[in-house]
Amino acid sequence: MENAHDMRFIFYHKRNIDEGRDSVYTFVNMLEQAQIDVVDRAVLKHSYEEEDFVDEEMLHLILETLDIHIPIQYTPRCRRTMNAEAYGPTEPGILIDELFEYTIISFLFTMYSLAYDQSEENTIRCMKNFYVIEDLQRRQHQFGTHNQEQLYRMSMLPENLIHTAMDNYWTIWTFVVGHELYHLMNPEDQEGKKTEFRADRYAYQLLIKLIMKQKAGEIPEQLRVFYECQYLAPAILFEMFRLFDVYSELRGLEVNLSSHPAPIERQKNILELSDTDVPEEMETKDGNLLLNCILDSSEMAENWLRDKIRKGKLHPLDTLG
Repeated sequence: MENAHDMRFIFYHKRNIDEGRDSVYTFVNMLEQAQIDVVDRAVLKHSYEEEDFVDEEMLHLILETLDIHIPIQYTPRCRRTMNAEAYGPTEPGILIDELFEYTIISFLFTMYSLAYDQSEENTIRCMKNFYVIEDLQRRQHQFGTHNQEQLYRMSMLPENLIHTAMDNYWTIWTFVVGHELYHLMNPEDQEGKKTEFRADRYAYQLLIKLIMKQKAGEIPEQLRVFYECQYLAPAILFEMFRLFDVYSELRGLEVNLSSHPAPIERQKNILELSDTDVPEEMETKDGNLLLNCILDSSEMAENWLRDKIRKGKLHPLDTLG
């Protein structure tokens, strides 16, 4: 995540939403046939008619919670940079790379699927998708999958897990936006890693506020993703980035940490904040279990990755598109 103050984003465009429409509806049909009731077709249809309406509603909620009363633009772009950044100050806004969003969702479904079904068949599916995340999406900054059908099968999770994964996505998204809002509202704070830790704390406190607002019944029904079990969602985000660095190191690629703390440091910081910034009345047991579930899957994936690369059984992927 970066702090930017220029208009470079104007040279980038949104990814054509229609590119994946057939795949989305194929997966929705599979879910319905399996009687996994997680998709509201009216909302899905609306998302194709007004693509960013959920994101913008969520941003409005965030700004209201932070008591920010200046217009902030939301600008998703297909930059293939795997990050988010703030821009301004003339027309302030938050830019999020669509590949970054896509990869977060793919990572979450891979980790939850691996936790749910450790049969040999599904483990292979998950590991192949994990490798796509590491090599194609992170290293090459490309969209794609190893096999569409296997991706569908890997993602056929129970209803509660799919809801949890998507709540996870939106709480992570909220944290990312909160982090960039800190940069936007505090342009004078330019102390490198110290600034990043302060931005993380600002974003984490935002997430906790939203969780407590939902607990008090103050979040609109259509935006209720801020369950108490999501209070460690940012630690899951940094676990994804930690695995990215593991892969880079295994491949002998440079890991640039000149201006940002390492993911493991940021993850540790979130865990420390969870001890100091979480109200006593918040129920944390399920959130701890959720994080441990992801960490267990992450450990399995990392061990698999290290073993395969050590044995020379994994090679960089060709671009899938």
